[in-house]
Amino acid sequence: MPRSRRLPDRAGGRGGGRPDRRNLPIDQMRDRMSSYVYGNITVLAAAIAVDPAAIHHGSAVWAVLGTAVLTYLAHVLSHLVAHGLGDDDASDDVRRESVVTIVRNANPIATSGLIPAVLYAVAWIGWLPASWAQTAALVILVVRIGMVGVFMQRFSGKRPTFLGLWGGIVLAAVAFVIGVVKVVLTH
Repeated sequence: MPRSRRLPDRAGGRGGGRPDRRNLPIDQMRDRMSSYVYGNITVLAAAIAVDPAAIHHGSAVWAVLGTAVLTYLAHVLSHLVAHGLGDDDASDDVRRESVVTIVRNANPIATSGLIPAVLYAVAWIGWLPASWAQTAALVILVVRIGMVGVFMQRFSGKRPTFLGLWGGIVLAAVAFVIGVVKVVLTH
């Protein structure tokens, strides 16, 4: 029986082109974690702002996807501008790799809206009540943020502890308050 062909590793990562998190430089891990937290907080605010009528009309799907994609694009653009600061003698290859790294490190922002969008789409077509979809979306986003403390410990090579989980829970509570305040002040 023939063996399946393994794709070559890229950037010290697994086959398939995704770099292995264990081999990422600390600044890239920090950028990705920042993108993860920021993306989930902005999508959480968008998910809080959604009302059941928007879910029934399908506009909630576009609201969370639009928030995630536009936040992603703004983040990438701001990092590209910031990386143009200063006089460095980097080659075109180094600059190109920097752009790829910036785009890749911002991916958690773009993906933060996927689960809420799917839940809202399922409610839109009538397979789930709108209130359940919104509650599930909010809970999933808060849990994603709440796991940050554990992720940080794991990615730092440490064994996850209760303190890491507690820190994530506090972060999730703060993120939820930020989302609610943002909705109250802007809607």
